[in-house]
Amino acid sequence: NTVSVLLAIPIGKLSDRIGREKLIILGFLVYAIVYYFFGKFNSINVFIFLFMLYGLYSALTDGSQKAMISDIVSKDLKGTGFGIYHAVLGITLLPASLIAGLLYDRVNSNAPFYFGSVMALIATILMIIFTILDKRKREIKINVA
Repeated sequence: NTVSVLLAIPIGKLSDRIGREKLIILGFLVYAIVYYFFGKFNSINVFIFLFMLYGLYSALTDGSQKAMISDIVSKDLKGTGFGIYHAVLGITLLPASLIAGLLYDRVNSNAPFYFGSVMALIATILMIIFTILDKRKREIKINVA
């Protein structure tokens, strides 16, 4: 997606400045909005706009998630860390695709998009919770030291 390519470097720099978590959370929210409206509209103009927003989601999350892994995993285990990351992504895509197909066949063609939107909102909430807990954990370590 052209939008993702054009935004990757500026968003990467922003990620280095303000933190990966904020951009990942924003990316998940953009994804939720895009998928909700993918299920809502049939207009080609709306679709083009939503696809551009999908590029924004991609730019917000792809680099930030990989940078976060690099931040978290020790230097000698980076390959393993990225391997686990990609394995988990691949494994979770299998049931996601199955669920999307079942929703499409048994409910309607919009249901997979609504389901994806809800899952993105859940991911957003979980990311916010984990970010808050991690921040508190770091503050406790600083106060103890």
